[in-house]
Amino acid sequence: MKTNKYLLFCISILAFNILISCSPMSSRAIVGTWEIAHLKITMPSYKNSDSTQHIEVLSKDWEAKMKVKNIQTTYAADGTYHSLHRNLQGKTTYDPAGRWQIIQDTLIIQDTIPKRITYKFRFKIKKNQIEYWGVEDFDLDGKVDDQYYSRQVKL
Repeated sequence: MKTNKYLLFCISILAFNILISCSPMSSRAIVGTWEIAHLKITMPSYKNSDSTQHIEVLSKDWEAKMKVKNIQTTYAADGTYHSLHRNLQGKTTYDPAGRWQIIQDTLIIQDTIPKRITYKFRFKIKKNQIEYWGVEDFDLDGKVDDQYYSRQVKL
């Protein structure tokens, strides 16, 4: 009887560990450095106009289309992150940093440097890829109405 309880306990622990390690929402899965493979942004009423602006770029076209190096975002196990932006010569032009956390299927990123801004994205991690979906004020027109999609790969 003791052997059966011990075996059941061990199986339960093993199953729990497998579920945690395979869970796409696992905080451990996001730790590392990521680079954009596909970015798609739709901005209705672009800059408060009556037109809609679209941005779509794949990693292979990133430098030619965006005129900068691909953004590299690093999530650390301690809940901090930074998002390195560099010009074509490799010089850092912007490096926002702050804290991140996962609540259910939502990644919450709070910039603390250079200023406090909070972003919330639904996300899904699958092997070495992560996808984000959200709504933000990408065009800085004061309206949180811009649809954001990004697929990133782990470096």
